Amino acid sequence: MIRSGYEWFRKTFGIVRLRQLLDQIQHRLSFIPGLYVLGSLAVAQVTLLIDRELSGQQVPQLFATTVDSARSVFTAIAGGLITSITLLLSMMLITVQLASSQFSPRTLRDWLGDSYLKHTIGLALGTTVFSLLALRSTRSFGEDGGEIVPHTSVILAVVLGVVSLFGVVRSVDHVTQSLQIGSVARRIAADTIAVVMSGAEVEAGQRPTQAPSAGDPRATGDGIGSSNDAEFPDDAVAIEAPASGWIQQIRPASILERLPEGATGYVAVPLGAFVPNGTPLMWVSPPPPSEDPCRVELLDAFAIGDTRTLQQDIGFGLVQLTDVAVRALSPGVNDPSSANDLIVHLGDVMLAVWSQPMADAETRHDGRTLVRRHPLHEEHLRRAFDPIRRYGSTDPTVMSTLVRTLRMVVAEVERRDLPGPVEPLNQMIADTVDGAESAGWSSYELDQLKSIAGTTQQA
Repeated sequence: MIRSGYEWFRKTFGIVRLRQLLDQIQHRLSFIPGLYVLGSLAVAQVTLLIDRELSGQQVPQLFATTVDSARSVFTAIAGGLITSITLLLSMMLITVQLASSQFSPRTLRDWLGDSYLKHTIGLALGTTVFSLLALRSTRSFGEDGGEIVPHTSVILAVVLGVVSLFGVVRSVDHVTQSLQIGSVARRIAADTIAVVMSGAEVEAGQRPTQAPSAGDPRATGDGIGSSNDAEFPDDAVAIEAPASGWIQQIRPASILERLPEGATGYVAVPLGAFVPNGTPLMWVSPPPPSEDPCRVELLDAFAIGDTRTLQQDIGFGLVQLTDVAVRALSPGVNDPSSANDLIVHLGDVMLAVWSQPMADAETRHDGRTLVRRHPLHEEHLRRAFDPIRRYGSTDPTVMSTLVRTLRMVVAEVERRDLPGPVEPLNQMIADTVDGAESAGWSSYELDQLKSIAGTTQQA
């Protein structure tokens, strides 16, 4: 049944929309607790049915109870867990506020999508609903003259209540651990690396995350997606964005499936770019007839949303890590040690990026052609480290950590013979040293940094 539902949704709305829906569900607080509530409704009916079947029969002393004690147990569990749910929601709101102010507003989706907290809230909420339903039925049992005592429901409510309370206590420890800077950096870096490494399992052309801007290869490419700097045939027709938003997904296979035979599609926007309503997402040449359904079907290959996500957008993961590091370097926070933690995790992500080759700019299938411009390795590097290098240029410890991290990446690229180029890494090291020379460091500090950089360049 689940498989058939998946196939129906995929055929009706497309795999891109399905992935977008699943990502939205994953980062919503209410979906998982809602499933627990639905499950509690079913479990309550089952246990009450069992209790009716056991009516008038002898049960073991361990499971025996009375109507009055059952009411007391259900009332205590429901009331206590309602307070616990309020505590969990308050704790989550505080966590979101701290994450927004101390780390980055772009990390909020991860906090709202914390699976442990969602399951804990769901368990407490489901147990509360189960207890209330059992309490209502227990009241009716005592009024119809036939003594039906909810032995099974009471035992299950007690077990669920104990597990829920333990989950609430454990969630405090979980939140405390997750707020540590190392945990934040490790989680974001791991999610970003997972997106990078998934490139080996998808179509060629789907792996890159950000098309390079024209001219300077160091440009980040973030911002408004535009095709003004691209060359398209004069007869190409634009496939326009149906709404404004951020490009969350682009699926080349869907484009190639829907292009007319013999046509070429030119993707005009990069992943992670913001597109205003009505601006071109791609161009098609030769232009299909105005009544051709492909003009609408091609939109199914693009997912546009209110925020950037990590579904395919590696750049968004880099932006989150860099934002946290830059905020740590701000005068109001002044926490270079946290910035150092972020730098080493960024180095881990860079190793994953450098392990991936550049995807082909042109993909052909069944007489159809797809053209996409892909990012340089240097672009990911500059997006990750340039803001840190700029705002941390006066701190020798931060710059030393940056150079050591780049040195590690260079050494691993050469040792593993990774496909990414070494030149951008060495250039970043040279730029870091140049920035330090103009930042007013002492001679000793500058000599130490140059020593690290010289060792790196000789590796």
